[in-house]
Amino acid sequence: MTCAERGNRGFTLFELVVFILVVSIVFSVGMRRFQSYPGEAERANFLAITSQLKAAVNLQMMNAIAGASWQELGRLENSNPMNLLLETPTNYVGEFALVDEISMPRRSWYFDSFNGQLVYLANDNRYLFSALGDGSSTLSSIRFRIAMRYADEEPGQAPQGLGIDANTVTGLNSSALRGADREGSPSSGRKWQGLVLEEVTPYNWQRSEIELPNGVASR
Repeated sequence: MTCAERGNRGFTLFELVVFILVVSIVFSVGMRRFQSYPGEAERANFLAITSQLKAAVNLQMMNAIAGASWQELGRLENSNPMNLLLETPTNYVGEFALVDEISMPRRSWYFDSFNGQLVYLANDNRYLFSALGDGSSTLSSIRFRIAMRYADEEPGQAPQGLGIDANTVTGLNSSALRGADREGSPSSGRKWQGLVLEEVTPYNWQRSEIELPNGVASR
């Protein structure tokens, strides 16, 4: 049989079955090798945006301290961190007072104006765990808030954070200043450490395992 005759007759049933099996095996191997990439890309994007938000909060805090604008710091507490960015991420969907998170798009941010919290809705949460308890519970969302951070410091103790006397920070709407201590003063011995973007939902988002082309797994 000449090459022209073989080309004209097409595939035999056996050859077609072998071709389908080879394609299926290659596709299966490729899917296993690259299935972790979307999850790791989501995690990287989340961390990048979180870093931008923390930097924006720090910048606002330093500007307020430089201008002694303590009232401005009070207004920032529980406000929307996204408003501090020059440009919001494309996956930020806005502010909502009441939200059914099941109906919200995954891999997106929104601000819960009722609780004063910024929320991220994870899409791939296979490696996203709660930092509470035994750390084995997976999370579907992560919450942050802008908050004042205080600490009680003993005499001679090295200050943490900014370590500014809480009496200096006047006019702040914080329960930490409204509660009286043992001496009857609302802020005796208390230090204001700064304005931070804190985790309402303590989490541990581990890197997903990615299989490299040589077959070596990487984290």
